[in-house]
Amino acid sequence: MAMDYVSTAQKIVEAVGGIDNIANASHCMTRLRLVLKDESKANDDTVKAIKGVKSVIKQGGQYQVVIGNEVASLFKEFKKLGNFSDEAPVEKKAEGNPIQRLFGFIAGCLTPVLPAMLGTGMVKVLLTLLTTLGVLSTTGPTYTILFSMADCFFYFLPIFIAGNIAKKTGHSQPLYMVIGAALVYPSITTLMGGAMEGMPYGSFLGQTCTYMFGALPVINVTYSSSVLPILLMTPIMGWAEDFADRVSPNVLKAFLKPMIFLLICTPIVFIIIGPIGSVIGNGLAAVITALYTKVPWLTVGILSAIMPFIVMTGMHYALMPLFTVSMATLGYDVAVLVTMFCSNLCQGGASLGVAAKTKNVETRSEGIACGISALVAGVTEPAMYGINLRYVKPMIGAVIGAGVSGLLAGISGVKAYSMGGSPSLMSLITFIGGDKPFHGVIWGAICAAVGIALAFAITFILYKDEEEPEAAAEEPAPAKEAVTGPVEIMSPMNGKRVPLSEVPDDVFAEGMLGQGAAILPADGKVYAPCDGEVTQTMDSGHAIGLTTDRDVEVLIHVGLDTVMLEGKPFKYHVKQGQKVKKGDLLITADLEMIKAAGKELYTPVLITNTDDYDSVTVTDAEEVKTGDPLITVE
Repeated sequence: MAMDYVSTAQKIVEAVGGIDNIANASHCMTRLRLVLKDESKANDDTVKAIKGVKSVIKQGGQYQVVIGNEVASLFKEFKKLGNFSDEAPVEKKAEGNPIQRLFGFIAGCLTPVLPAMLGTGMVKVLLTLLTTLGVLSTTGPTYTILFSMADCFFYFLPIFIAGNIAKKTGHSQPLYMVIGAALVYPSITTLMGGAMEGMPYGSFLGQTCTYMFGALPVINVTYSSSVLPILLMTPIMGWAEDFADRVSPNVLKAFLKPMIFLLICTPIVFIIIGPIGSVIGNGLAAVITALYTKVPWLTVGILSAIMPFIVMTGMHYALMPLFTVSMATLGYDVAVLVTMFCSNLCQGGASLGVAAKTKNVETRSEGIACGISALVAGVTEPAMYGINLRYVKPMIGAVIGAGVSGLLAGISGVKAYSMGGSPSLMSLITFIGGDKPFHGVIWGAICAAVGIALAFAITFILYKDEEEPEAAAEEPAPAKEAVTGPVEIMSPMNGKRVPLSEVPDDVFAEGMLGQGAAILPADGKVYAPCDGEVTQTMDSGHAIGLTTDRDVEVLIHVGLDTVMLEGKPFKYHVKQGQKVKKGDLLITADLEMIKAAGKELYTPVLITNTDDYDSVTVTDAEEVKTGDPLITVE
């Protein structure tokens, strides 16, 4: 009988202590992964007794509910019960070097506000266009209401970011948002502007200031639209809340804890952290202005050329503070939006160049789809990873095209006056503004045309079809076998065969997901152990599911708990729905990176529909090579 996903999801939530006890939820290929606020509230026996649940594992700060192949379908219903995402949550202790963790934290705090930023930015673009054309008056109520709505997000940005910081760090959102709100409160803004009559203004470090507690100088800084001060407050707010919690008696904690938190954080943010953030922000703006003023062609050109590699590292989200600083202090941006505009369009141009040159029908279709996605929507990942990096030479065309386009944009003075979505052809209207409102649009269109054409032409010249994909496209699909008898599953890797019972993970060791064997790999290449179809892949790249022509379901799980590595050590060479032949390369894995992260290399190879067959037997060989018999299914 099929699993009732709605009922099962509700029962799991109740058994782990309710929705309020779940800090985060996600899934891998076989497990529902929960981060619980208090694991003592979860009843393990009740969870295990739920129909469809195979086991419960507590590991890496997670409460893992083992489901099996149906976990993705279950999660669709589970996430409706709370504010969860399909992405795997990070472990309680973040991995990576300090720079990676810093960028990851900044991106995690800023990316949730993107919908609001994009929406309000586009409204501002529309208002600029309508007022420039004389359709709408800047003195009328319609303009005032719409502009105020669009501008309020940027004005109150510290409040939005404070809420995300609290959510990401597991602290009180209302308390953190109070600190963000204090930075932009009208009376404080007036005070910091030096316009409040009767206040004792003075000077400190050459800056106008007022005084808190009669003696502590508060440098006059306006924090509306700021990002850095509230980000820099993160460790202090975390410490302050924990300290206030420790020193507050339980009987008084309801009001004493938040009062202590606010009394600690308020003077610190205004006397120390706020001014430091302002200095850093103004310094960044000064550097951008100096570079753009002295060598605009070089600044924008180089950034445009290297932007694809910045995107690959995920650092493009961490550039958002740079964008907000530029917009708040200069009124425009070139270092982020203009360079991404040039880069994104050239990714699309290169992808279309492949589509025009290739004789492979499937590659042509992918090239056209990826190219249009980059040009029209500014979504470059399909073009970047699916076409340009895959064939290498198109990426050369994209980088050269972006560099030349960026040089031209820098020389002609193209600027973005608002944010209007991921930079694409549709973003041309964000270049409207300044003393010559349509100067940026005209030159932006010229830069786009030059970049796209150059990326297209270079790719068309350099790209050549690979023989294997073309031959594979012409090969007829294998006919479904109509015979009975045993099905041989070969070893997908070179290494030492290990009985499942010896794998240090109860889910695999006890055969909860099916019978099979494990391999301690000698290298990181995973090959197809049989003919069939790729029926399961994961964003994390750590596992893959195949179904043979005889309906045997095979799961290959590279390493233990490797979903937490967020795909960094893994690369798929096939995609879901693709037909594969025995011996085709499926995955490459960086074993050293996996070991360095503290994860085991045991790679289970399972028959997940074991119950459909009479027997599943494993070879006695201690060492196996790719293509050697591993499992026999009868």
